[in-house]
Amino acid sequence: MTDESVNDKPNNEEGEHSASAIFVELMRQAAAKAALKPSSSAAEPSADDAEPQPKAASDGGAREPSLEPAEEAHQIRRVRPRLVLRRPQPGSMAGGFFGTLSVVILSTALVATLLMFFVNPEFLNPAVVQGLQLERDEIIAGIAAAQPTPVQTPQWLRRIGIISGHRGRGQRLDYDPGAVCYDEYKRVVLTEESINYAVATRVVNNLEALNFTVDMLDEFDPRLVDYRADALVSIHANSCIDFGELVTGFIVSKSDARPDTGNDVFLRECIALNYAANIPLQRSYNETEDMINNHAWRKIHPLTPGVILEMGFMLADKEVLTSQHDLLAHAITMGILCYIENAGYSAGLAQSGRRSGDYLVPLLATPTPIFGR
Repeated sequence: MTDESVNDKPNNEEGEHSASAIFVELMRQAAAKAALKPSSSAAEPSADDAEPQPKAASDGGAREPSLEPAEEAHQIRRVRPRLVLRRPQPGSMAGGFFGTLSVVILSTALVATLLMFFVNPEFLNPAVVQGLQLERDEIIAGIAAAQPTPVQTPQWLRRIGIISGHRGRGQRLDYDPGAVCYDEYKRVVLTEESINYAVATRVVNNLEALNFTVDMLDEFDPRLVDYRADALVSIHANSCIDFGELVTGFIVSKSDARPDTGNDVFLRECIALNYAANIPLQRSYNETEDMINNHAWRKIHPLTPGVILEMGFMLADKEVLTSQHDLLAHAITMGILCYIENAGYSAGLAQSGRRSGDYLVPLLATPTPIFGR
């Protein structure tokens, strides 16, 4: 046997001894871990049960090798997300009430529908059925016979406009002073403006005493633009010219652009009928362009009925126009009341010659309700 074969034998034994030692060491470590492993109920080993780490040799010798993987210095903890619950939004009391009410109504309707289709009418008491039918017939008959009760509009809600003709000349260059009467020396003895104002103020006082809302307006009053009222009366006196013959009488005219039926016509006839019944003058129909196409008719609101009254001629009817102001105002007031209290009613309620209080109502009655009624 050579020297090399002899030297190789111890080396093989040493290699086999080293493998066996390693295997034994692994088994020993596994047994130690099994003995120190906590029960299944514990989630992880405590600090006391942890396997002690081998201490380093004080003499600086080599540490015994270990095949276990090194434990991490810091363990990773899994954080479970918290469940965030939304706070319920508070509902309003009205919403809850109407929601409950709707559920009750729907439930009642559903039950009634089911009963109507699935309940035999023969099971109901005939007396109850008959009583319900009688009550239903009485209710239907009462509804058919019911008539609305007319409610009179309060007087203070009625607005009436009175124009004092040719009053308030202001700074207008085109102002018309109205008719003027002169004496033999060409001196002014009477003006239409003064007559109109004396009568208009008395009419306003009469209507305000009856609790109406009244507007005293000038001839070119800026309030006339789109003026809205239950009635508008423009008070004037006619010419003082000597025509060589007796020219007398009063004239009541409406806008020529307004229809020949309706509120304007009824107001005109109320004024004419009551004026003739109180003033000893005859009615004249000689309407002029200034009457039927007066500037006020182009300004006021289309729903405001308006008329112009020429109370008489300042020459032939001077006595009445200058000394009977109270009587003239009374006649005009009665004509306005005739219109205010009867416009919009049928001819059966506004008959010719019928006296209501102190005024007369003409046969002509308009079916068109007056403004504000």
